[in-house]
Amino acid sequence: MKLYKSIYLNIIVPLTALCIASLATSCGGKKPYRIDGTVEGLGTQNITAIYHDGTSLRTMTTNAVNSAFHIEGSSEQPVIIELYDNQRQRIGCVAARNGEEIKVKFKAADRSFMEATGDELSAALGEFLKKNAKGLNNAIERQIATAPSAELSALLAGYYYDINEDAVRADSILSLIDNNAVMSNAMLRSKAEIAARMAETPDSVPVLELYSWNDTVVRFEPSKKTATLYIFTDAHRMPDSIVDFADSLARDIRVASVRMSIDSFGWHNDCRRFSKKVEHLWALGGVNNAVLRVLNIPRLPYFVVADTASRLTYRGTTLPVISK
Repeated sequence: MKLYKSIYLNIIVPLTALCIASLATSCGGKKPYRIDGTVEGLGTQNITAIYHDGTSLRTMTTNAVNSAFHIEGSSEQPVIIELYDNQRQRIGCVAARNGEEIKVKFKAADRSFMEATGDELSAALGEFLKKNAKGLNNAIERQIATAPSAELSALLAGYYYDINEDAVRADSILSLIDNNAVMSNAMLRSKAEIAARMAETPDSVPVLELYSWNDTVVRFEPSKKTATLYIFTDAHRMPDSIVDFADSLARDIRVASVRMSIDSFGWHNDCRRFSKKVEHLWALGGVNNAVLRVLNIPRLPYFVVADTASRLTYRGTTLPVISK
């Protein structure tokens, strides 16, 4: 199976605007790149950036403030920074090189919109997306066929091309790009490493050390007597449908509501909407909480079910069917 097919079939990446003081380590005293931008309609919220600095895959989580963000970092190679909102939905990508002063604009309601100045590749990407808002996949195929070695082609192939429209045709199109160059290209290597990371589905659910409703750290583990349902979300107010679902199961199995918002504002009050049998946990640091990384949660809300031996029996974005 080709690298790109593996990437797109196995990864659910969906992870926006940033306010990051520093995304990367210093690089030989070279002038860093700086990115200032906005995401129209985003507001203030938790966001995540993923990029490859030429050595390894990096992630960073912080806040966007009033839709504005700032990124400052350094890398020996050009980098592609993927930006995600707090629902793990991707807002877009920015290309950056040391020494560049980049300005970029996205729209929360239109994930294909992008305007950029200060970096040639970012500007070209914005123009391409604007020009080909309709029929994007066909336009990407034409771009790859016309210029298979161009940086823009590699970026579009790795980050925007949807092979699910026609997997057989996509396999043929992507074969035009030299696979030997993939691992020497930080833009593509980022996707490859993310795919490998997300494909590592755990076999069991570990003991989780998280904050309880009483603001004390507790060790939470699956029940030894019944199945255990974990509900992961960063919503300050849990949807009524999920509350009802949790309450209906909590009479017969163990149910844990795990909030992954960056702060605990409103969390205690919302917990009172559940029956007393539902247990409530809060993950300090939100989606970047180190304790939860082993579960590789790709988006929110997300549901995980463990059996009495802590074996993972279900993980997904839809409400699971559980035998009581």
